[in-house]
Amino acid sequence: MATKTIKISSFPKGYYMSWTVTTQAAFAVTVKLFDETKVYFEKTKQSMDINPPLAQGADFVNGTNLQVKIDIPQSAVIKNIINSYNMVNSDGVVIGYGYTIGIEDQTDEDYNDACILLVAWKRKG
Repeated sequence: MATKTIKISSFPKGYYMSWTVTTQAAFAVTVKLFDETKVYFEKTKQSMDINPPLAQGADFVNGTNLQVKIDIPQSAVIKNIINSYNMVNSDGVVIGYGYTIGIEDQTDEDYNDACILLVAWKRKG
Protein backbone atom coordinates (compact mmCIF):
# COMPACT_ATOMS: atom_id res chain seq x y z
CA MET A 1 0.00 0.00 0.00
CA ALA A 2 1.52 3.31 -1.09
CA THR A 3 0.78 6.73 0.33
CA LYS A 4 2.53 10.04 -0.28
CA THR A 5 1.92 13.38 1.43
CA ILE A 6 3.16 16.64 -0.11
CA LYS A 7 3.27 19.90 1.86
CA ILE A 8 2.01 22.99 0.05
CA SER A 9 4.07 25.45 2.03
CA SER A 10 3.70 28.63 -0.04
CA PHE A 11 -0.10 29.11 0.17
CA PRO A 12 -0.75 31.68 2.93
CA LYS A 13 -3.75 31.49 5.22
CA GLY A 14 -6.59 33.61 3.81
CA TYR A 15 -5.56 33.27 0.17
CA TYR A 16 -8.17 32.03 -2.31
CA MET A 17 -7.18 28.75 -3.95
CA SER A 18 -8.57 26.63 -6.73
CA TRP A 19 -7.80 23.08 -7.78
CA THR A 20 -8.26 20.62 -10.61
CA VAL A 21 -7.24 16.99 -10.22
CA THR A 22 -7.28 14.46 -13.04
CA THR A 23 -6.41 10.77 -12.98
CA GLN A 24 -5.74 8.17 -15.63
CA ALA A 25 -4.90 4.99 -13.77
CA ALA A 26 -5.71 1.31 -13.65
CA PHE A 27 -5.52 1.42 -9.84
CA ALA A 28 -7.88 3.32 -7.54
CA VAL A 29 -6.36 6.71 -6.70
CA THR A 30 -7.52 8.76 -3.70
CA VAL A 31 -6.44 12.41 -3.41
CA LYS A 32 -7.10 14.51 -0.32
CA LEU A 33 -6.43 18.24 0.12
CA PHE A 34 -6.45 19.29 3.77
CA ASP A 35 -4.91 21.39 6.53
CA GLU A 36 -5.20 21.38 10.30
CA THR A 37 -8.63 23.06 10.13
CA LYS A 38 -10.52 21.16 7.40
CA VAL A 39 -10.60 18.76 4.48
CA TYR A 40 -11.16 20.69 1.24
CA PHE A 41 -11.84 17.51 -0.73
CA GLU A 42 -11.17 13.78 -0.62
CA LYS A 43 -12.09 11.84 -3.76
CA THR A 44 -11.34 8.44 -5.28
CA LYS A 45 -11.37 7.37 -8.92
CA GLN A 46 -10.30 4.24 -10.79
CA SER A 47 -10.47 4.70 -14.55
CA MET A 48 -8.25 4.85 -17.60
CA ASP A 49 -10.60 7.60 -18.87
CA ILE A 50 -9.19 10.95 -17.81
CA ASN A 51 -12.59 12.64 -18.10
CA PRO A 52 -14.34 13.61 -15.86
CA PRO A 53 -11.77 15.06 -13.45
CA LEU A 54 -11.38 13.50 -10.02
CA ALA A 55 -11.96 16.86 -8.32
CA GLN A 56 -12.46 20.53 -9.14
CA GLY A 57 -13.20 23.34 -6.75
CA ALA A 58 -12.13 26.40 -4.84
CA ASP A 59 -12.03 27.72 -1.28
CA PHE A 60 -10.11 30.04 1.02
CA VAL A 61 -7.03 28.61 2.72
CA ASN A 62 -8.09 28.29 6.37
CA GLY A 63 -5.00 26.85 8.02
CA THR A 64 -1.22 27.07 7.95
CA ASN A 65 -0.34 23.45 7.15
CA LEU A 66 -1.86 22.74 3.72
CA GLN A 67 -1.11 19.24 2.37
CA VAL A 68 -2.03 16.91 -0.47
CA LYS A 69 -2.21 13.19 0.34
CA ILE A 70 -2.20 10.59 -2.43
CA ASP A 71 -3.23 7.03 -1.60
CA ILE A 72 -2.93 4.17 -4.11
CA PRO A 73 -3.42 0.90 -2.18
CA GLN A 74 -2.53 -1.41 -5.10
CA SER A 75 0.76 0.33 -5.84
CA ALA A 76 4.06 -0.54 -4.19
CA VAL A 77 5.47 2.98 -4.65
CA ILE A 78 4.29 6.48 -5.54
CA LYS A 79 6.69 8.78 -7.37
CA ASN A 80 6.07 12.46 -8.05
CA ILE A 81 7.28 15.43 -10.02
CA ILE A 82 6.53 18.92 -8.71
CA ASN A 83 6.66 22.31 -10.36
CA SER A 84 6.02 25.08 -7.83
CA TYR A 85 6.02 28.68 -8.92
CA ASN A 86 5.24 32.27 -8.03
CA MET A 87 2.74 34.27 -10.07
CA VAL A 88 4.36 37.67 -10.63
CA ASN A 89 2.69 40.81 -12.00
CA SER A 90 4.27 43.17 -14.54
CA ASP A 91 6.00 45.09 -11.72
CA GLY A 92 7.71 41.94 -10.42
CA VAL A 93 5.48 41.65 -7.35
CA VAL A 94 4.40 38.16 -6.29
CA ILE A 95 0.60 38.07 -6.38
CA GLY A 96 0.00 34.33 -6.10
CA TYR A 97 1.44 30.83 -6.07
CA GLY A 98 0.97 27.58 -7.93
CA TYR A 99 1.79 23.89 -7.90
CA THR A 100 1.62 21.29 -10.64
CA ILE A 101 2.15 17.78 -9.29
CA GLY A 102 2.43 14.67 -11.47
CA ILE A 103 2.00 11.26 -9.84
CA GLU A 104 3.37 7.91 -11.06
CA ASP A 105 2.22 4.64 -9.47
CA GLN A 106 4.18 2.12 -11.54
CA THR A 107 7.16 2.05 -13.91
CA ASP A 108 5.95 3.58 -17.18
CA GLU A 109 7.15 7.05 -16.08
CA ASP A 110 4.24 8.94 -17.68
CA TYR A 111 3.26 10.71 -14.41
CA ASN A 112 -0.41 10.86 -15.43
CA ASP A 113 -1.81 8.56 -12.75
CA ALA A 114 -2.78 11.80 -11.02
CA CYS A 115 -2.19 15.39 -12.06
CA ILE A 116 -2.85 17.93 -9.33
CA LEU A 117 -3.08 21.62 -10.24
CA LEU A 118 -3.30 24.14 -7.39
CA VAL A 119 -3.22 27.95 -7.50
CA ALA A 120 -3.72 30.55 -4.77
CA TRP A 121 -3.81 34.33 -4.76
CA LYS A 122 -4.56 37.09 -2.28
CA ARG A 123 -8.17 38.16 -2.19
CA LYS A 124 -9.01 41.82 -2.61
CA GLY A 125 -10.75 43.73 0.10
